Amino acid sequence: MDTYALTRRITASLPGPDNAVTAAAGRVADSLCVFGRLVPFDDWLIVGGSLARGEPSFARTADGQLELLSDIDLLYVHSGDHPSTSIPELQAMAEKLFPAVELMTMPIRDYRALATSLGHDFKNIGVALTDRGLPPHEPVHLDARDAYEILLYYVMAWFWSGLCEDWFDSRSTREFHLIVNRLCMKVLRATAMVDGAYRHHDMALMPEQVAERMRAELAWRANPLGPPADPGRFFTYLHAAFDRFDTAFGRPRPDAVAFSAYSQTPSGHIVADYQQAAQQLGRALAHTWVTTGDRTDVASVVPSIWARVTGWTGTNPPPGPQHWFSEHKKAIHDHLLAMKVQVA
Repeated sequence: MDTYALTRRITASLPGPDNAVTAAAGRVADSLCVFGRLVPFDDWLIVGGSLARGEPSFARTADGQLELLSDIDLLYVHSGDHPSTSIPELQAMAEKLFPAVELMTMPIRDYRALATSLGHDFKNIGVALTDRGLPPHEPVHLDARDAYEILLYYVMAWFWSGLCEDWFDSRSTREFHLIVNRLCMKVLRATAMVDGAYRHHDMALMPEQVAERMRAELAWRANPLGPPADPGRFFTYLHAAFDRFDTAFGRPRPDAVAFSAYSQTPSGHIVADYQQAAQQLGRALAHTWVTTGDRTDVASVVPSIWARVTGWTGTNPPPGPQHWFSEHKKAIHDHLLAMKVQVA
């Protein structure tokens, strides 16, 4: 794929991108094309995430330049048992080309088995960066379970990003507010997926309140130099999200693994434990926030909820959720990926 065609693909869902956004997207597309040419012919490289959905986020910096805010999600699929090139070297090159990039690898047999939102990103809408196109595959259907998995993942991300502690301690930097904004958009998109809105810009498919909140998040993200909204809105959105999923499932659901094929996999059992912890914390903190609107009250319930989650009854309290989720971040990611190919 050439730079022009790729630029059109990665901006396809943006509402009339202006010349500056198109030019910035063109620079990203050019770097992606350069990176794709580093992959040997026997293997594949696919971009997913917001670029595959055609809605990357760009924002103006203090000097008026546009910078890419979206992470770049890449998947390297190898036809043999091992990649045909050095992945550490590719990763190093990717980090030179892009501000924030994740490069995953897997053999083609796992790619064919890949399901849920990750499979959707790299199969249904994935954009090939090599001349071979996408590997042979069957399309993925997303449902409310997949959306709930996304929701709980970003509840965990709230904690491992250290946002609670920053919020409780009144630390307020541009980076902090950008991360809050990003996670707010993730919660809103997960909620909207229940109604068929997969993209951030699928406003017509979203319930009115979700669409209104999404517009506000997108507007601030386009100009993050303006005054940010209260970070507590994350829990307002989360409270509404849990209500929507409870309605979809017919009852509160402790995790996104139970009652699915993933519950029969070794990694699925591990993922369920992490999701249950996130679900209990998320519900308790969201309920406290919408009830009192006071972050001090939210902070005060964390120790008791965390003690219940961990089963702690001793004298010295265990490390809090920020430390725990941060320490287990890689394991969470790895087991989420593993369980999706263990059902094959």
